[in-house]
Amino acid sequence: MTDKEIKADRAKSYGDAKKSFSKIAALWETYLDVPIEAHDVAICMTLLKINRMTTAKGESLTDSLQDARIYLELAEEVWS
Repeated sequence: MTDKEIKADRAKSYGDAKKSFSKIAALWETYLDVPIEAHDVAICMTLLKINRMTTAKGESLTDSLQDARIYLELAEEVWS
């Protein structure tokens, strides 16, 4: 499955990335008591995937690499 297909599939499941990340940002902002925007969510999720790559092997590593790449693409799309 290509990155484009994965993004389209996830959009069907979770809705528009900017709306979703904005909702997550609002939750994190409330919890952390610091300003957070949609692109911050995408960057933090990328960092989570990068951390997972430090111990992942095989298919898990491939999935984490792909997810990190997609989160970075989404960060670029929602950046404002």
